[in-house]
Amino acid sequence: MKITKTAIAVAISSAFLFGCDFDVGSENNATGDIGGGTGGGGGLPPVENAENYVQIQDSTDADTGFLSFILSDPKSETDVDGISVGYLTVDLTFQDNSAINDGDDKAGYIQVHAGGPNNADLRGDLIFLTDGRINYRDSSGSQTGPIGSFTPGKEFKALVSWTENDVSFSIDGQDLGTYEARQQGTAVDRISLKVGDQSTRSNFELLADNLMIFKGDESNNELIFEDDFNQYGVGDDLTSSLYSTVNDVMIFGTGGGEGGEGGEGGEGGEGGNLDTPSGKYVALHDTNTSDAGEIRYALDTSQRIHEEGKASVYIRNTSDESAILNIQGVDISNPIISVRIRDDGKVVHRPKASGTSWEETGITVNPLEWNKLSVEWDTNANDSYKLYINSVFTGEYERRDTTTGVSTRYVAVQVGTGNSSIIDNGGTVDVDNLALYSDTAGTAELHTDDFEGFAIGTDLGAESSTHDYDKSGYNAIVQE
Repeated sequence: MKITKTAIAVAISSAFLFGCDFDVGSENNATGDIGGGTGGGGGLPPVENAENYVQIQDSTDADTGFLSFILSDPKSETDVDGISVGYLTVDLTFQDNSAINDGDDKAGYIQVHAGGPNNADLRGDLIFLTDGRINYRDSSGSQTGPIGSFTPGKEFKALVSWTENDVSFSIDGQDLGTYEARQQGTAVDRISLKVGDQSTRSNFELLADNLMIFKGDESNNELIFEDDFNQYGVGDDLTSSLYSTVNDVMIFGTGGGEGGEGGEGGEGGEGGNLDTPSGKYVALHDTNTSDAGEIRYALDTSQRIHEEGKASVYIRNTSDESAILNIQGVDISNPIISVRIRDDGKVVHRPKASGTSWEETGITVNPLEWNKLSVEWDTNANDSYKLYINSVFTGEYERRDTTTGVSTRYVAVQVGTGNSSIIDNGGTVDVDNLALYSDTAGTAELHTDDFEGFAIGTDLGAESSTHDYDKSGYNAIVQE
């Protein structure tokens, strides 16, 4: 099972991508044509066998999150300027985003316009409220309902169909009714997905996938437009695409599909076919001003002979401190690799060249969801390592320690830094599916653990005589 769209994205950035500050630097900028766009929307290069989707948020007071496809716009590359009778389908997830973009409870929308962009031009307006109710805009322009419900955070398929005089809605096959349209007689010329308003920020976001627009009814139709968003690179803001109006949107990636190959689009040896964490996991608590919450797997002395490797782990961060993945080498003071997921979701790393500073990767994920962090290194090859976020290759970065020929000593995940910082908000850094390999392909397994074999309440940072983990860890509690 692939990572779900709520795991984001994560999918993943902009500030995942939740905040629109995706800037991966010149070495990772997309170049050339990407599907129907020009490749000028920023982000990473497109990935073969990707399973992408788009995030729409409202991160500013002065504007809304908006993704609009206008049939008559030459950018659309369609052969019709309007559709008198038609319908659309789209897979949506409307979910809380307050950890990244704390604002007000503002709605999400599917809007079908006929003849113009204003509310007076609406043929249909399906409205998703943050408490799970579904409303619509009636022929007078008033918001009316509820006409149905959905579960926030859970994906559903929406269908909006129209004739010249009315509009119908359904969710996951459940009929929500047919209603008199506000704008009648004019062909529908634009389809929009929207979040929020122009006066406040919204603490909810809309994730969309598999948008399809049809001419005709469900029994006799022609597909006019479809987009699964897989032709774009993660981080693309769709400014150079078939869409006419975009604001506060970003492409997320859930990784390659089943059977995908390794290399620059996937994770070598795993093919992107990855399971979402379930069942038991380890929660890292940090209430000690002199130590950090940590789970650490240390290799036996006889095993510390591997100068290359791969490590991966799922991390969920509900704390107000950073989650840090460290790969420690033998006989060196600094880790070979250090990567952080901050409490705001930004992914940062510490290269040797920066000294004590952490540098931005340009990636932001939703820290409240599970995100897979993977690194590959070879201390004999060069001074860099490869970083993957949710199975998507994000780039190569300078190692924190660039000593040649250093062997691996341990892999660890910790919260905080071990100094005076502690978790103040009562949250935790959660860890699952920890894996360490002695090759960059991820085929020579040294250690993997989904923590299902431990009793709930076991402290894997305590005395290690009863488990595999190093007692140098602290407050690493098995939970479910």
